[in-house]
Amino acid sequence: MEKLWVERKEDSKTAESDILRLPRWYYPLALPLINVCEEKSIAEISIVSKDVPGAMALISSILASKNINIMSGLITSASQQGKSILTIFIDYSGTGLTIESIRNTLLSLKIVEDVNINTPIYEGLLIEQFGFPLLLAGRRYILMSLDCFNVMIKRMQSILGTSGLVLFYEMGKYAGEKRARHLKEVFDLHGWQLVMVALSETQPTGWGIAELTVINEEAKEWRVSVKDLFECTPFRNGTKECRSHFFRGYL
Repeated sequence: MEKLWVERKEDSKTAESDILRLPRWYYPLALPLINVCEEKSIAEISIVSKDVPGAMALISSILASKNINIMSGLITSASQQGKSILTIFIDYSGTGLTIESIRNTLLSLKIVEDVNINTPIYEGLLIEQFGFPLLLAGRRYILMSLDCFNVMIKRMQSILGTSGLVLFYEMGKYAGEKRARHLKEVFDLHGWQLVMVALSETQPTGWGIAELTVINEEAKEWRVSVKDLFECTPFRNGTKECRSHFFRGYL
């Protein structure tokens, strides 16, 4: 069984470790997009409410008073100013309530303006249906399984040989340059600060846990340590040859 928490060892030999300190603990972050729960009454509820302090606490307390369990969820700003959207996956098994009665209860709250309901597409399988597109810092993102990504790499290599890996490196290089220009133009970042921000993005986006351990601006030298890089983890117990091509190009 994998450890839930992974401890990061501090590098006390470099002053930069104090500046570029990453969180000490990491845990698997399960996005509330798909829920598999057999033999239970589950549903997705998307609630549009006034964006006021205590809104989420009030909604969760009302559900708790009716023995409704919130399994997962997220809160985000609505497109209209002054409103927020709370999307939650609930388990209302054994409550004797219908999903429509739960909706009506929530609609009776003064802060709630609308409630949308989504039920399992198949018995025990609940898939999020209201959120689109997927945004991160205002930019559109897509999700792709690591298995799918690895199949793409293997297929490209089987067709193009080592040239496919070179192509993948060049794709990463172009993507890294584009991201660096965006950070420079939007946030006016330069030098190691730009590099630090770009590397910090790798953790919340699931690429890996990257750390900038050495900074030498005069020599234009940066030393980067990456743990659990998405390109390499599938080959953890395999050969010692380099498996990172896209991310090397990105750097």
